[in-house]
Amino acid sequence: MRGVVVVAVPVTLVALAAAGCGGSSKSGSSSTSESGGGGQKTIAGVKANDHGSKNVSGEAEVEVDDFYFEPTVLRGKPGSQVTIKLKNEGSTEHNFTIDAQKIDKDVEAGEDAEVTVTFPKSGVLSFYCKYHKSMGMAGALAAGGAGAMTGSGGTTTEETTTQTSTGRGY
Repeated sequence: MRGVVVVAVPVTLVALAAAGCGGSSKSGSSSTSESGGGGQKTIAGVKANDHGSKNVSGEAEVEVDDFYFEPTVLRGKPGSQVTIKLKNEGSTEHNFTIDAQKIDKDVEAGEDAEVTVTFPKSGVLSFYCKYHKSMGMAGALAAGGAGAMTGSGGTTTEETTTQTSTGRGY
């Protein structure tokens, strides 16, 4: 009888641990989808770490950090030009690239840089850090109020018209 009790206790503890793990994972997913920022979203076909969006004109400031742009989506008047002040607050060199506009600007850790971009006439145009794109360091220029936000499995997806440049598959 004593052997049965000893076997039953470890089986019960394993069952409780498994139930606890399932609960934690589930609550973590819902907090990501409910928050206004954070997590990842797909913008112009590129996965990006989500740090919000902002309407801009004339000049805009973008925080470049480890490994995101804030804001991630810049919304502006279709066809307008905006000077973006890049502030690298990260601990490593980052980059701001828009293939279609031949922009490729490195920004050392703790340094600032400027680029002038042109908003697409419609849809979105992706930008990214060429060193950390695979880590989700990307964003987009969005014409006007382009894009509808929809939740999907704990992440947010921005569904928009995709504009790409040749040769890189973005």
